[in-house]
Amino acid sequence: MIGDSLAPGVIRTLAARGTSSGWLVATGRAEGGTGLVRLGVFDWPRYAAEERPDPAPDVVVVVLGTNDGQALPEGWLEFASPEWDAAYATRVGAFMDQLAGFARRVYWVGAPTMGGPGFDAYMRHINRILRYQAALRLEVRYVDAYALFRGPDGRYAQELPDESGRLVRVRAEDGIHLSPAGADRLARLLMEIIDADWRRPAAAPD
Repeated sequence: MIGDSLAPGVIRTLAARGTSSGWLVATGRAEGGTGLVRLGVFDWPRYAAEERPDPAPDVVVVVLGTNDGQALPEGWLEFASPEWDAAYATRVGAFMDQLAGFARRVYWVGAPTMGGPGFDAYMRHINRILRYQAALRLEVRYVDAYALFRGPDGRYAQELPDESGRLVRVRAEDGIHLSPAGADRLARLLMEIIDADWRRPAAAPD
């Protein structure tokens, strides 16, 4: 798993859940403030090329996009302009192809709901591009974290029911990051998806 500052808690929880499941081993790296717009901050495509694990993983989970609601420095393309959309889609698609070149499946997690309406609109715009680019590729699956973290009214929710139905805080006070319970919520969804995609059904009795 690779990602920005939304990823650390999910990496820890996914690793723990994987260990307890007995069939999945999860590792990862997170770099706060990173994405695919400002590669001078941290170059994820270069990292993926230079630090590719050996043996190659079956699955790569990506949590990137939260920091990408800004102008592209190459040409200073304004965020959400047609030129920006085209350039960002090309960059996202190329990175998806790069990851799919050594992993059997890529799961790209879209941004969750955000507490600030303006920032939330930015994330919805980015999610549409991520979802479309994933849909173009058989090896890539888009994971809808936006739907996972919205409340009954369809908007940002600070608290949501846990596995037992008890309301727990799933977001940090800043309205952006995930609480430990929120990280567990996302990790649980990822485990369910990966389990459904990769676990073989039990053999029929003789």
